[in-house]
Amino acid sequence: MPTLGHAFAATAARRGRSIALLHEGATYTFADIAGRAAALATALRQRGVHPGDRVAVGLANSVELVTAVLGVIQSGASLVPLNPAYSADELCYVVGDAGVRLAIVTPEHAAVLTQAPLPDLRVIIDSPESLAAEPQAPRAGDAEAAALIVYTSGTTGHPKGVMLSHRALLSNLLTVARAWRWTEADRLLLTLPCFHLHGLGLGIITSFLVGSSVALRRRFVAEEVCADLAAVQATMFFGVPTIYNRLVALPDGALSEHALHRMRLWVSGSAPLTAATFEQFEQRFGSRILERYGMTECGFVLASPYEGPRRPGVVGVPLPGIDVRLVDSEAADAGRLLDAPPATQGEILIKGPNLFSGYWNRPDDTQRALLDGYLRSGDLAVREADGMFRIVGRSSVDIIKTRGFKVGAVEIEDCLQRHPHVQEVAVVGVPDPDQGERVVAAITPVRDSGVDAETLRHFARQHLAPHKVPAEFVFMAEIPRTGPGKFKKKELIRQLAARRAAS
Repeated sequence: MPTLGHAFAATAARRGRSIALLHEGATYTFADIAGRAAALATALRQRGVHPGDRVAVGLANSVELVTAVLGVIQSGASLVPLNPAYSADELCYVVGDAGVRLAIVTPEHAAVLTQAPLPDLRVIIDSPESLAAEPQAPRAGDAEAAALIVYTSGTTGHPKGVMLSHRALLSNLLTVARAWRWTEADRLLLTLPCFHLHGLGLGIITSFLVGSSVALRRRFVAEEVCADLAAVQATMFFGVPTIYNRLVALPDGALSEHALHRMRLWVSGSAPLTAATFEQFEQRFGSRILERYGMTECGFVLASPYEGPRRPGVVGVPLPGIDVRLVDSEAADAGRLLDAPPATQGEILIKGPNLFSGYWNRPDDTQRALLDGYLRSGDLAVREADGMFRIVGRSSVDIIKTRGFKVGAVEIEDCLQRHPHVQEVAVVGVPDPDQGERVVAAITPVRDSGVDAETLRHFARQHLAPHKVPAEFVFMAEIPRTGPGKFKKKELIRQLAARRAAS
């Protein structure tokens, strides 16, 4: 089976002078991007990067990011995507845990890494353009090797590196492309950040596998989207619920002034979409959003049909070749696979060629995530009468999905607990119509400390990426608990939701 690098090279050979990327007024062909990526791949090899070495890339959405992503993958190294907004602590943890050999990062992050005690890190570069070499053909590669190691928050408090092989990514991303009738004629307006699987895998990598074009933007700006879609003649747009919430709130003039008749596919994922947003979008934009479900460990698993019914809150059926079961969570906790009765909720378990190879250097965590070859998602769903799945919740309250990001509550708790005026802290996700879940920190302060929310917010910003900083701090004399050392988080969520509804 080919590697992603060989697949990219084949696309470039086939598409040549066709437009691959539009960014900040400039247009790049497949030949342009392929030449840049091949030159970077050669330069990495000349600097001692070998197949299987980890190379980190942490850049804003740009042609440099695309070049770095494709070049690292083509070199045979494992790409470790970094959030350009990582705090110094987060940055050093991921780079250190992955044993990164070379990092291509922003100047700000380069300054941090230069001062950090990271013995495996040999080279820090703030632009892939600073590396120059004559392009060479891609090396023969191992399809089972990790093409990506994507760090995702977990309930242990420390992010884990999810290893995704060339084989798994090729299988999954091409399956999605076929299901969505994605062809060379398509053009995607991509406003998602490209350091996780949604923007990076589905947005950039799949486009270069299919041979379609991408209009890449640095960030999402709701007021610019409609004009942008019309100007670049886009046919596809991918977003998260927060993005669609912003779009349905646009004034009428923002929609009526622009022709969007070329748009054939609007996709939402990463968190549940509310029925209100789904219906308002259809009324205002004249299209039904296609909802899909997935996670970093298995890519994209469920999707509403391209042709057929699309209902709010329903994430469709398994993509071809993927086995999805709904099982009793308690039985799964005991190591048994027991299918949930019809029309009742169960935990989603996934098996197929799309599964990850494991967590980087965490065999115990990998073993806990799998049951009889199935990946335990921690998500609860019901199967409706027509066989489509509806997500109803999660079995773990320590994973918060906010604004399209998956956030680990324990990581935030560990950060806030370091503040000298915090006695106890519990972080939960409270349902929010705009953000999906609102990150709320319940704090029991040290007696007579006088600590306030702004002080803790400032502290959190120094150690956490912006999307992990709690949106709200609530001070409580005592946080609900089920026993010594264990918070009653479901009760806490109920109390906080009721408090917000009453305010």
